[in-house]
Amino acid sequence: MINNKYEIKYILIQVILTLLIAFIPIYFYLDASFENQSIKDKMDLKNYANSIVSKIENFEKENSEVFYYPRSNIFSSAIFDKNNKEIFSLLKNKNFYFDEEFKKSQNEICYKEYLLENILKARTLIVCKDIDNSQVIYNAIILLLTISFFIFLSSFFVIKQSIEPYKKLNQYLDEFLKDAMHELKTPIGVARINVDMLQLRLKNDKNILRIKSALKNMTVIYEDLEYYMQQNAVKDEKRDIDFSGFLEKRVEFFNDLAISKNITFHKFIEQNIIINFNEIELYRIIDNNLSNAIKYSKDSSNITISLQKEQNSIKLCFKDEGVGIKDTSKIFERYFRGDKITGGFGIGLSIVKNICEKNGIKIEVDSQINKGSSFMYIF
Repeated sequence: MINNKYEIKYILIQVILTLLIAFIPIYFYLDASFENQSIKDKMDLKNYANSIVSKIENFEKENSEVFYYPRSNIFSSAIFDKNNKEIFSLLKNKNFYFDEEFKKSQNEICYKEYLLENILKARTLIVCKDIDNSQVIYNAIILLLTISFFIFLSSFFVIKQSIEPYKKLNQYLDEFLKDAMHELKTPIGVARINVDMLQLRLKNDKNILRIKSALKNMTVIYEDLEYYMQQNAVKDEKRDIDFSGFLEKRVEFFNDLAISKNITFHKFIEQNIIINFNEIELYRIIDNNLSNAIKYSKDSSNITISLQKEQNSIKLCFKDEGVGIKDTSKIFERYFRGDKITGGFGIGLSIVKNICEKNGIKIEVDSQINKGSSFMYIF
């Protein structure tokens, strides 16, 4: 069922994609804003230069003996004679000189203006100011945050409304499957009991054996689906289990399936191996491997089951003489089936992998086409 985690994931993807598209107009906005800021800076420099020129002209008319050079917290300036020698300077960069009317460096923009003949014998006026794009950047950040906020809100409501029907459908399917699984459990159990009773009367009857094998296959598929449906609700209750005895019983459970294909089990199970594990999860690991080994084995072949304890690890291995696996990298993917004809839903090994990852169990798979496969689980 779709949950809030996936809703947020899709909303974030939608927001990121929309923002990538929105960055195009924002880029042009920034470019235009920087250009406008540059034009404004040039106008400010010219206006300040004009104010200094006016001061010089007024000083000449006043016939004053002391000229008070204009100062500013924003602008710095200097005047030079006709030989480009400094008369007076408030410039930060004392060696700064240029031929162009405007010159822009990384941190500063300057304007040069030629003066008419005056009493100070100044020929050139240079006015500079620091480049400050903080307002442009601030506006761009505000714009980006505003767009992001509205995109997130709109995406949230659109996706929320879009997935609502799917959520209801998934919820309906979940409830349907749970009800169906509950209804199937009783008839499968009844069928197995009655087949066992028939087998007591009709010993070694091949038809009874095939029915019993089919029912056990159905049981494994049923238990896989039941675990898959309820895996989030399965409590991680671990207890000490006699791994050796547990494995012996599961092999015995699948014996009828093996006999129906004339398959022989070869068991190498070291006794008295105890493991602290979740019993339901141990069922799924063993049952899926035994079921697959039988399913994909050739008739009249062998299956080897081994359980050994080595120092700080326990090794559980299933080896068959079956058809083999073409691509072992995909077998643990959900719904993957190596053979479409053989049947199954392709969730068994996916469940096994999830259990192994959860419990830190290492999986080693070795397979050769038409020679067989080996699955080893290191606990």
